[in-house]
Amino acid sequence: MIEGIPFRDDLLERYLCSHDISTPPLLKRFFKIADVVFQPEKEEDVLRILKLAEEKRIPVVPRGAATSGYGGVIPVKGGFVLDFTRMDRFEVDEDQKILVSEPGAVWWDIEKELNRKGLSLRVYPTSALSSTVGGWIAQNGYGVGSLAFGSIAENVLRLRVADFRGVREAQNIHLYAGLEGTTGIITKAWIKLREFEEMKAYAFHVSPEKAVSLAYSSGHHSALFLDRNYIKMKNEVFDDRIPERDTLVIVTGDKMDGDETLGQEIWESRFYPMKIKRLGPGIVPAEVIIPCENLPEYLHRISKYSAGSEVWFIRKNICSVLSFLPWDERKISYAFKLKFSFKALKIAKKLGGKSYSSGLYLSRESENILENYQELLRFKKEIDPDNLLNPMKVFPSGMISKIIRIAEVFS
Repeated sequence: MIEGIPFRDDLLERYLCSHDISTPPLLKRFFKIADVVFQPEKEEDVLRILKLAEEKRIPVVPRGAATSGYGGVIPVKGGFVLDFTRMDRFEVDEDQKILVSEPGAVWWDIEKELNRKGLSLRVYPTSALSSTVGGWIAQNGYGVGSLAFGSIAENVLRLRVADFRGVREAQNIHLYAGLEGTTGIITKAWIKLREFEEMKAYAFHVSPEKAVSLAYSSGHHSALFLDRNYIKMKNEVFDDRIPERDTLVIVTGDKMDGDETLGQEIWESRFYPMKIKRLGPGIVPAEVIIPCENLPEYLHRISKYSAGSEVWFIRKNICSVLSFLPWDERKISYAFKLKFSFKALKIAKKLGGKSYSSGLYLSRESENILENYQELLRFKKEIDPDNLLNPMKVFPSGMISKIIRIAEVFS
């Protein structure tokens, strides 16, 4: 289709690249599938694809590993999907402790290479085994290491971004991180690293209130809290044998008096949320950000649905809470599944929280998620007046946003 740029236009590949890990059946009827899946190999390829898209007024949707469940990679209007699998090169400036990476590089591949050089990522997602650099920056995620270093955007020095005007190097990271490709396509990122440090994981059986206190008691690297319902579900799904009690795990270079054996066992399974998400419709996720002072109340309210929750503590005293509700489709309707997700968000907002991300399904929440929303909206209209860069994501528009809004009102 464009000479020299790999692409796939067979129906199966187009279909597979038109979904993420959580596509609601009720909304599928409103989705188109990609017209073609491009696999750019270099920045120049991205520019050529954008040029054709602008000439033909065709939407362009960037795609990493599609490990998020917010619909950010779904080509709702069809168009070109940019699969960045082939743009996975990265290099390391060991002296400056900086990673220079293309968007398709996988976080865990990078971390293993860094460790061999005595370095480490500051933060990485719990989906690091498959999640890509461009995808996680585009979502501005929190994850492992966020207690010490915050979001991924706080650790990005600069970006190279392609749009219909060409390529630019940007240090104003807020114009792109969390914007899911709606304001430009990330082609390269410069990311701060840290020296590798041997750390240990310690487990403590404590209440949510005590967990908050302990997590922020010193300069720890990471802290996560698993409530008893979450551990019970984890044991049942993966045949684990972890004690079914509320448990805090702290990862630190300091010596602590917690259970190191249990702490290490739980820490080694920190990628569990990604595995359980991939179980499909039998598990209902809800993901929010809340002030840590309100964590105990949030967990109390959400537990009434028999949901299990995993909490990652983030600097500035906020928490990322991922809750799962086991769902038997023979007994519980899909409408109830959707209702749980909306209910979790309502509870979080009443407690001063917000959605973890927006994407397609929660684009109406962007004003709550993004502090500088109006500035970003103006920038979007300036840089993409025809709304061809990942349309209907982050900035709400179209029928799907209205449908979800109605569903939320009645939840």
